[in-house]
Amino acid sequence: MTNQTDANQIAFLQGTWRALLQDQPEPFSKALLEDFISSTVMVSLPSQTTLKNVLQECHAREAFQESYIKSFLGLRRVWSKLTPESRHIIIQYGNKYGMQGSLRLNPLQDDEAALTIRWHTANRLYGEARDAAFRGCRGIGLEMTQPRALPKTGEFALLVQRGQETLLGLLRERINIDKTAVTMAVGFVTPVALTKLMYNFDEAQAECRDTFRAALLHWAVHHPEAFIAADQLPAGGLLSPEQESMLRNYVGECLKPFELRCAKLREDAGNMSSEPTLYEKVRLHFQGPVLH
Repeated sequence: MTNQTDANQIAFLQGTWRALLQDQPEPFSKALLEDFISSTVMVSLPSQTTLKNVLQECHAREAFQESYIKSFLGLRRVWSKLTPESRHIIIQYGNKYGMQGSLRLNPLQDDEAALTIRWHTANRLYGEARDAAFRGCRGIGLEMTQPRALPKTGEFALLVQRGQETLLGLLRERINIDKTAVTMAVGFVTPVALTKLMYNFDEAQAECRDTFRAALLHWAVHHPEAFIAADQLPAGGLLSPEQESMLRNYVGECLKPFELRCAKLREDAGNMSSEPTLYEKVRLHFQGPVLH
């Protein structure tokens, strides 16, 4: 194998792994690349890592050839589950570095249509909706984003209920925005577009769940009197590890109804009809010619 071939494989892997990560913020969980990098590299990486660290470990352990073979097999296994954007990028890298002849990876039937969907516009609209929802949560005492201020007092059960309804409404907004983006570009929800739509939902749900948990725990830590008897509250204001653990467990239990409703919402989204659906609130943002 020539030095140029080695360099091409490394460049192809770097671009492919970035496409597989789909703009995941760093550090990301190494498990996301478990099926695509050498086992010896996986063992040496921390649980949270960066693409730069992965490449450095592959260099240090001379594991690029093994990683290329593993990626070759892994891509074939998950190809239909990737987003059209990821498939498009990987094919481009395969062509650029002379790998496509051996990989023989092709777009799916609906990929060309799916690539006309204005996901950037959909993401911008969702981001605006998320910021508005998080501001609304702050108004009722849920500090959803950093830096977190001292949360307002109130009734914890009502806080959980109102936060849950706000975030479920936000997740419905994600679905409605995305389905409108698809309908305006393609005319109906194709299987490929649905894969992307569900990926977007999963990302939004994970963010909502994690920020909701953090905001509830932040509130509980600053208002322990809502959960702990007055004679058991520490004089200095600092909770014991046991008390903090109790609050974390309680918050976890409070999140279970929210997680169940999220799962039902996801199931309904996954079974949605392919018929055209427009969300009039955002339709105008997707009008005009679409460039491939």
